Amino acid sequence: MAAIHDAQVFPPFTQRTNEQAKEENVSNSPSPQGSKLRHAVVGMGAGIFRSHSMGLSLDDVEVVGGSDVAPEPGQERAEEWGCPFYPDHRQMLAETKPDVTVIITPHPFHASIAIDALNAGSHVLVEKPIAIQVKEADAMIAAARANNRVLAVNYQYRQLPHVRAMKRLIDSGELGRIQRVTGVFPWMRTAAYYLRGGWRGTWKGEGGGVLMNQAPHDLDLVCHLVGSPKRVYAATATRLHAIQTEDTATALLEWPEDAQGTIYFSTTESGPRSVEVSGTGGKIVLHENRIEYERYDTDLRQLITDSADPFVRTEAADADAGIEDEPEEHGHARVYKDFHRAIREGGEPRCNGEEGLKSLELANAMIYSGATGEPVTLPLDREAYSDLLERLQAEDV
Repeated sequence: MAAIHDAQVFPPFTQRTNEQAKEENVSNSPSPQGSKLRHAVVGMGAGIFRSHSMGLSLDDVEVVGGSDVAPEPGQERAEEWGCPFYPDHRQMLAETKPDVTVIITPHPFHASIAIDALNAGSHVLVEKPIAIQVKEADAMIAAARANNRVLAVNYQYRQLPHVRAMKRLIDSGELGRIQRVTGVFPWMRTAAYYLRGGWRGTWKGEGGGVLMNQAPHDLDLVCHLVGSPKRVYAATATRLHAIQTEDTATALLEWPEDAQGTIYFSTTESGPRSVEVSGTGGKIVLHENRIEYERYDTDLRQLITDSADPFVRTEAADADAGIEDEPEEHGHARVYKDFHRAIREGGEPRCNGEEGLKSLELANAMIYSGATGEPVTLPLDREAYSDLLERLQAEDV
């Protein structure tokens, strides 16, 4: 039995009071080292704002503007946070001149808004996925570089202590040569879920189904831990939901050093999610709230070469994964702190634009392979995928 280590879980949600928000002053001056970073939010009426408020409530944050194409509940939230509301994000950028723009709109709008903000001189934190196709993500990254701004993607799993421990073990070589990656990610959703938002499960509204909505965090986790695969062969299906896009997807993956793996996503199946990474020196399994880690007494490469026993089995021993003991903190607050560190001190956030592109490229590759029935070699052909997405969006009814 592998060693089991309890993982960090998100604390209960708390929001600052209206009075606290209204005490903050709006200023158009830049934020020097040590002062508050002035944030503007695009998509203030989004449901995910509830989680982002954990980062926006940090002591070094001042919310100077909120924008949404729909006035409710965006305008009401802006009043609660004591900041002006704008129906047009471009007007907000021009008038408030924020240090940071947070984008939590539906993902088809991420790229254009992010580029507007970057060109206006603002750093950008964008919700997952970074965009709906890799060509757009390329343009966002280019805009960040051209304007010398930080572009970060909100993948909070990377911030958690047990994920960081797993990443350290893999990068240090403790697991030996990685041979297999297996991910099973059910995300049960009902018909009522899709009916609540007409954009859900459509090519125009999401650019995909489970792979673009529920899967991005898990796809990012796989790419973060073991890197991008070199080859993808996927099957996609719409099994039980009355939607235009896929509700289920499975892929066979190959990595540059011959590791292989499978990943599975579905909104038609219920159950726990997990990812297992197996190497010649041991294996580690990440569950939703814990990890299991075991080490082999002899690396399999040595055992295969040196053992005289044709049927030898290695012995496995429980091992300490080295999870750091940290105070409980909401994942979004961790993302904001890491993002602010990159802005103030230099360097890159844990998930910058280039890192955020990896999971999108894998999602796009799975959609492309599922649609064509052919394996895909990464990097993905940008124009070929753009043409496919355009055809699929044209078929939306």
